[in-house]
Amino acid sequence: MVQLPPERGGLSARCLYIDTEGTFRPERIVSIARYRGIDPDTALKGVEVIEARSVEDAAWALVRWRGLLVVDSLPPLVGGLERPLSKLAAFLGKVLELSIKLGQPCVVTNRWRGERCYGDPYVCAFTTHRLILKPHGGIVVAELVYPRAMQGAAKLRICDEGVLDAEG
Repeated sequence: MVQLPPERGGLSARCLYIDTEGTFRPERIVSIARYRGIDPDTALKGVEVIEARSVEDAAWALVRWRGLLVVDSLPPLVGGLERPLSKLAAFLGKVLELSIKLGQPCVVTNRWRGERCYGDPYVCAFTTHRLILKPHGGIVVAELVYPRAMQGAAKLRICDEGVLDAEG
C-alpha cells in the first residue's frame, strides 16, 4: 500500500522488508495489489526483501532503505528471547536516527510478553508510536498506546486484501 499515490493513502514509495523469520509471502503482495488496483508485478518489484538472521545482517540492510522499512520481527535478530539486548538497542537507535534523517517511515513488529513487549525498556526508548494488535471476535483491534496524547483504538480486518477497516 505504500506504493499507492498520496491521494489514495500511500507514499508513492518502495518498501524494504527485513524478514527475520522466513515468513514473507509474495502471494500476499499480489493479493493486496490486485485489491488496490496495482499491477502485481509492479507491486512485487516495489518490495525488496532481505533475510536477516542477526542484528548485523539487519544493520547492513539499512544501506538499501528508501521508502518504507519493515522489520519483521525483533526477537530473532538477537537469537531469541533470552539474549542480551544491547545490540538490539544499538540497531533500533540507528533505525530511529535514519528514519528522522531520511524522513522515511519504519514499522517494526514485536512480540507481546505478558504486560510488556519483548525488549522493553530498550525497545520503547526508540519508539515514536506503539500500536498493539489484539484479536477480538473475528477482527483485530489496533490500540495506539503511545504517545499517550494520541491514544485510541480502531477495529481492523486482516485478510487476503490487506488490512481493512472492520466496518467496510
